[in-house]
Amino acid sequence: MAHLRFPGMELVEERAERAWRLPLGVASPLWAVFGAAAGVGVAYWWMTHWTKVVNIEALAAPKPAGPAPADTAPAATAAEVVSETVVAVVETRAKPGAADDLTRLTGIGPKLSAALAGRGVTRFAQIAAWTDADLAAVDAALALKGRAVREAWVAQARRLADG
Repeated sequence: MAHLRFPGMELVEERAERAWRLPLGVASPLWAVFGAAAGVGVAYWWMTHWTKVVNIEALAAPKPAGPAPADTAPAATAAEVVSETVVAVVETRAKPGAADDLTRLTGIGPKLSAALAGRGVTRFAQIAAWTDADLAAVDAALALKGRAVREAWVAQARRLADG
């Protein structure tokens, strides 16, 4: 039995042959949708992860040897925090020019500034002169969990004491 041929069958066979030669992914418009979704995901990741502020001095600071001290300090109540902050502000205003604004250092807020003032640390020059032993002592006394080293307080204090 001979093959049945319909009119225009050659054109259909030619188009079918051409379609099989095309790579399958090129013919699918879904690749554009997948590409757009991937592009949006990458853009979101870059915007959320690479726009964060980084303390370059802390990245360049040498890492301390040994394990970090354990956190043994009790949590302070809100009243204690407020009273320490008020005392620190009053002491700072009572002696104009005697104390630096330690909150200019990354990682030091009003509470920590008051705690440092309670230990007699009120100047950038004092922090700039700290040794590794001094850093370890302050870290243990104030339960900083290595924050002073991570955020390079000594390097920041040197820069601010000079300027």
